[in-house]
Amino acid sequence: MAQEKKTKKSSSFFTSLAFIVLIVSAAVFSLLGVFGFFQKLDYRMYDLLLGLRKEPKQSEKILFVNIDDESIQALGEWPWSRDIIADCLLRIRELGAESVVFDVEYLSPSPRGVAPNAEENMNAAISAGRSDITDVINELSESVSRGFISRAELPAVTKDMIADYIDPALSNMQADIASKMYRDNDDYFARAIQFFGNTWLTVNTRDVAITLSDEERTYAQKRILLSNVTDTGGFILRDNQHTSDEQYNGQKTGFAPALHTLIARASGAGFTNVVIDSDGTRRRIELLYDYDGKYAAQLSFAPLLHTLDAERMERTRNSLIVFNALFPGETERTTVKIPLDSRGRMLINWLHREQGKSFRNESLVFLKDLDFIEEAVVATLGNIRGNELLAPDGSALAYTGAAEKLLKQYKAIDEKKQALLAKCAGFNEDGELIDGISAGEYENYFAAREAFYDDIGLFIDAGYMKTIDDRMKELLKAGLQQEQAESFIDVMKEQFDLLSDNYKTYLQYVHDMKDVYRASYCIIGNTASSTTDLGTNPFTRSYPNVGTHANVMNTILQRDFITPLPWYCGMIAAFVLMLFVMLITYGRSDAMQNTVIGIAAALVVSAFVLLMIVPGYYIPPVAPGLFTLFVYIAGIILRFVLSDREKRFLRRAFSTYLSKDVVNAIVEDPEKLSLGGEDKHMTALFSDIKGFSSFSELVTPTQLVSILNEYLGLLSDTILNYNGTIDKYIGDAIVSFFGAPIDLPDHAYRACAAAVRMKQAEKLYNEKHLANKDIPRELETRIGINTGNMVVGNMGTNMKMNYTIMGNDVNLASRLEGVNKIYKSWILVSETTWNEADSGEHKGELVSRRLDRVRVVGINKPVQLYNILGFKSEMPQNELASLDEFHEALDKYLARDFKKAGKMFMNANKLNPADGASLVFAERCKDYLKQGIPDDWDGVMNMTTK
Repeated sequence: MAQEKKTKKSSSFFTSLAFIVLIVSAAVFSLLGVFGFFQKLDYRMYDLLLGLRKEPKQSEKILFVNIDDESIQALGEWPWSRDIIADCLLRIRELGAESVVFDVEYLSPSPRGVAPNAEENMNAAISAGRSDITDVINELSESVSRGFISRAELPAVTKDMIADYIDPALSNMQADIASKMYRDNDDYFARAIQFFGNTWLTVNTRDVAITLSDEERTYAQKRILLSNVTDTGGFILRDNQHTSDEQYNGQKTGFAPALHTLIARASGAGFTNVVIDSDGTRRRIELLYDYDGKYAAQLSFAPLLHTLDAERMERTRNSLIVFNALFPGETERTTVKIPLDSRGRMLINWLHREQGKSFRNESLVFLKDLDFIEEAVVATLGNIRGNELLAPDGSALAYTGAAEKLLKQYKAIDEKKQALLAKCAGFNEDGELIDGISAGEYENYFAAREAFYDDIGLFIDAGYMKTIDDRMKELLKAGLQQEQAESFIDVMKEQFDLLSDNYKTYLQYVHDMKDVYRASYCIIGNTASSTTDLGTNPFTRSYPNVGTHANVMNTILQRDFITPLPWYCGMIAAFVLMLFVMLITYGRSDAMQNTVIGIAAALVVSAFVLLMIVPGYYIPPVAPGLFTLFVYIAGIILRFVLSDREKRFLRRAFSTYLSKDVVNAIVEDPEKLSLGGEDKHMTALFSDIKGFSSFSELVTPTQLVSILNEYLGLLSDTILNYNGTIDKYIGDAIVSFFGAPIDLPDHAYRACAAAVRMKQAEKLYNEKHLANKDIPRELETRIGINTGNMVVGNMGTNMKMNYTIMGNDVNLASRLEGVNKIYKSWILVSETTWNEADSGEHKGELVSRRLDRVRVVGINKPVQLYNILGFKSEMPQNELASLDEFHEALDKYLARDFKKAGKMFMNANKLNPADGASLVFAERCKDYLKQGIPDDWDGVMNMTTK
C-alpha cells in the first residue's frame, strides 16, 4: 500500500505543473548558457570568488625590476638607448640574480650610440696620425738639409709625399676616429645578454611585419621552439586558432622574435601575447603556441621550464602535464598537472593586490646609480692623482702613486670586462656555445672588482691627508703663501671626503642590492605612469601588464592552480538536486517545500563558493544559481496561485522581501545622508585679499559689502567656470576645491588656470572701479594651491552639515596663500600641483617659476614652491626673458654663488620691474654675503608665521 502510494506520488509529480516548470526552466537556462548569455556575469562572479579565496603565496624569488617614473626621471624618456639596459644586465650579474626576463620587445635595430670612451679614442687616433705625419715631414726635412733632394726636385717629392703618405695617414686617422667614436649598442646589449647568462627575450606570435632572412628565421625557430611536447589530439593548434579568431579577429599569425643578434646570445624567448576576456579583463593565459609542429612557450613559462629542467610535456584535452620537474628548493623531481579551461588556457591565480605591492619591486634606476657612483669614485681618484704635491727630494708624495696605481687597476678591470664581452659570441642554432666566459673568468673578474674596492678602502684609511698637511707646513716655512696652502688643503680634503662618501655609499648599495637580487628571477618591464602597457585583472582596473608574467610564474611555482569545470556541470548538478528535492517534498506542506527547496538552492550556490575557495575548482555559477533561484521563486508563485493558503504564504513572503519600506530604504540609500566623507585626490585653492583690514577702514560698511559681493562674485564665477566648487567664504577669503563632487582628471590644471584668470578678472575690476572712483585703492588677492589626498563630504552635525574638505593637504594650500607675502608673489602652488598641472594635454600651457623649498608652519616636510605666472601664449617676451634669468640666478643661489646670483636676480627685475620675487632673492643674497650661512645650509626656508 505504501509502495503504491509512493508510486502514485511519483507519477503525479512527473505530470505536475511543478515538474514542467523545472524542465522548461532547465532547458531555457541551458540554452542561454550555450549561447554565452551569462558569460560576463560569470566573469564577475569568478572575480568575486577569487577574492574570497586565500591569496596564493608569493615566491620570494620573483623580482620586478621596474622601468618606473623614478627611472625615467633620472635616465630620460622611454625607450632608452640599449646600452643603458646592457649596463644594468652587467650589474644584475654581479649582484647574483638567477635569471632575467624582458617584457620589452626588441624587434628592430637601434641607432648607433657614442662610445663611452669616445674622447679618449679620438685623441689616441689623432695622436697616432700626428706622429705618422710628423715622421714623414721630418724625414723630408732631413733629406733636403743633407742634399739628398734638390730644390728643383722638392715640389714633385712633396706632392708624392702628400699623395703617398700624408693623405693616407689622414684618411686612416679619419677612419680610425669614425670607427671608435661610435658603438653598436645592439651588439653591446647582445653581449651583455650573454654575459649575464640566463636571459630571456620575447617572440610575438602575430604578423607584425618584421622581415627575417631565412637563416634568421630558421635559427630563431631552432633556438626558441620546444620539441619535447606531445599533443596527439592537436589541442594546442586548435586552441591557438580559437584564440587568434577571438582575440585578434583572425589577424594572421606569425613568428617575430627579438633582433637576431640578441636572440643569438639569449637563453631563449617566450611569447608575450595575452588573453583578454570579453569584458576586458585578464584572467587566463595560453602556455604554448604551435608553430609548424613545434612550440613556443609563454614569456614567463619558457624560463620556468628551463629552471625546472622538465623532461617533457604532454597536452591533454583539459591539462598540460609537465614531467619530472625539479622545483626550486626541492631535491626530488615531480610531475605537475596544470589544469586548463576548455580553450586550453591556464587560469592565473592572481595575487590580490596592485603590481607595486605584489612580489618584490626594485627600481631599475638603482642599478644605474651604482654606475654613476663608480664613475664618481674613478673621477675623484683622477682628481687626487692630478693634484700632485712633491716631497723635498722632488719626488711625488705617496698618495699620487697610490692613486695612479688604483686608476691603472681600474683600467685593467675595464679592459678585462671588454675582453670578456668580446668572448660573448653567442650560440649556434643547436644551442651550443660558440664562445663564452668560463666560471673561472667570471670569478676572477668579480674578484678583481672586489679587490679594487678593498684597495680604495685601504687608500682612504692610509692617512694621506696628514702627509699632505705635514708637507704644506714645510712649504709654508719655505715661503709658500698661506692662502695657496689653505686652498690646496681644502681642495684635497674635499676630494678625499668625496671619495670616502662615494665609496661608503657604493658598498652600502651593493650590500643591500645583493640581498635583493641574489638568486632572483628578475622580470624587467615598464611600470611608469606614462606607460600604455596596462590592463585589467580581477582585482585592479589599471595593472601594468608586466605583472601578468610574474603571476603566471608564481601560479606554477606555487602549484596553486584553479581548476575550471564546464558550466554544464553546474547545470546538471543543480537540475539533479532540484529534481530530487522537489520529488521528495512533493505533496508536503507549502512551508516544508519552500524551506527545503530554498535550502537546496542555497546549497547549490554555497557548493560553488566552497569548491572555489577550498580545493580551487571553479564552476560558472550564474546559470545554475539563477536556475535554482528561478525554480524556487516560481514554485512559491505557483503554490500561491493554486491555493488561498499559498497566496497567504506568498503575501507573507513578499511582505518580508518586497515591502514598500524595504524598497524605499534600498532606493533612497539613507547612508548617503549620514555624516562623513571620502578620501579623494584633488586640489584645494585658498584666496585672500592683501591688506583687507586697512582697505575696509577706507569705506563704509555698506560700501564694503557691495564691493566684496561684486569682487568675490567675479573671482567665484571664474572658479565655477573651471568646474571648481566653492566651499565657503571667510570674510574676504574664498575656500574652494577642484575634483569633487564631479571627478576631474585635470583638477590641478583647472585650479591653476582659474587662479590666473582670477588675477586677470581682478585687474579689469580694479581698472573699471578706480576709473569710476568706486574703490579707494586696488584690491589684490593672494592665492595658494595644493594637490593631494583630502577628505571631502558632509561635515557637521545631524542638524547642520556642510559639504567641505579637510586634511593636511588642505592646510598646506592655506599656508601657501600666506607665504605669498614673503615672496611678493600672487599665486603659489606646491610641487605636486605643478607636476600634475603641467602634464598630459596641458603640458606647457602654463608658465611657472621655481622658488624655494620651504617648511611652512605646522608642516615639517619641506615643500618645493612654484609661482604660477600665467599662460605662456599670453605672456610678453620681457617676462619670459626675466623668468629664464631668474631660474639661472636661482641655480647660482642654490650653488652658494650668492654674489653672481644677486646680480642676476637684479637683472631679472630690470627685465620685469613688476617682479618683486627677484628683489626678495637679491636682498637675501646680499644678507648671506654679509652674514654668511651655516655649513649645513640646504636652501630650505623655514616659515615662522602663517
